[in-house]
Amino acid sequence: MEKLGRNLVLAVALGVAVYLVLAVFSNFGELAEALAGFDLALIPVILGLVSLSYAGRFFRWLYYLNVLKVSVPLGTNAAIFAAGLSMTISPGKLGEVLKSVFVRQASGAPIARTAPAVVAERATDGTGMVAWGFLGAFALDLPPWIMLAFLAVAAFGIAVLRSKKLSLLMERVLLKLPLLDRLAPHLHAFHGASNELLGTRPLVVGTAISFLSWGLECLAVYLCAVGLGAEAGFLMVVFVFAVSSLLGVLSMIPGGIGAVEAGLVLQFGRIAGMSSGLAGALTLVIRLATLWFATLVGLLGLLLVRRMLGDASVTSVHRSHGATHRAHERGE
Repeated sequence: MEKLGRNLVLAVALGVAVYLVLAVFSNFGELAEALAGFDLALIPVILGLVSLSYAGRFFRWLYYLNVLKVSVPLGTNAAIFAAGLSMTISPGKLGEVLKSVFVRQASGAPIARTAPAVVAERATDGTGMVAWGFLGAFALDLPPWIMLAFLAVAAFGIAVLRSKKLSLLMERVLLKLPLLDRLAPHLHAFHGASNELLGTRPLVVGTAISFLSWGLECLAVYLCAVGLGAEAGFLMVVFVFAVSSLLGVLSMIPGGIGAVEAGLVLQFGRIAGMSSGLAGALTLVIRLATLWFATLVGLLGLLLVRRMLGDASVTSVHRSHGATHRAHERGE
């Protein structure tokens, strides 16, 4: 838990710094005035939609484990999935691989077998959001080049993960490296599972679930704009949110903090024509309802996992987080 605590403190510190800059950029007085006018009655609806989005993504997680023929009791699996949300503040959300460590403890499934499920989640998060971005771009009559670029990056990443030649090359490289050589035997299992999850059918199913789940979150984000009285159409807000979220992932900054905020506030100003104060307020509300709410849900999930799997197992997970290869060395 200590490592997660340090990471959370660093993320919060980074967030505070970013939001201070945001307040200055947005004119603190205008920002405060915009926030004061927010319709608080919408908060339960917004957080409810975001929670339903997580439920959809949990269904995708169950689907991936079913494809891999890994069985975990439903209640335990729900807690594991929720705990993974605590890693929303990790670079590209890839820290959610800790779910694989929990799954190993709950079912005995090797980490190398289930870690590709986390990678597949990130891949279909990307394809699902790109689809929403395309809808927004076409509705606003904007050039689709930026979404095509994101789609090309996603396609390239999937191709790399499925490439047997690259897997064999990586295995040969790792065998020659001290300390990392013990990872080599696990690459075959990782590549095999990646091929299963990123095949045509699982990719289509995962993307469809992602599209629907992210649609719920997009609706929640739109209601954030409604709550502030911003005059912006649904698909305009969706386009801005999609582009900013994808930029945050590609930045590999923990939680996309800074990159996402910059994308949101600048686009709300330029594309939607919002004042700096309103754009800053909307950016802050969106991030509270998505990034920080997810982190809170994740921390609650960790408490459940602590109760279900035991204190010692949770502690060992966080000691291994951030150095996943050490977990593999212990024989996953």
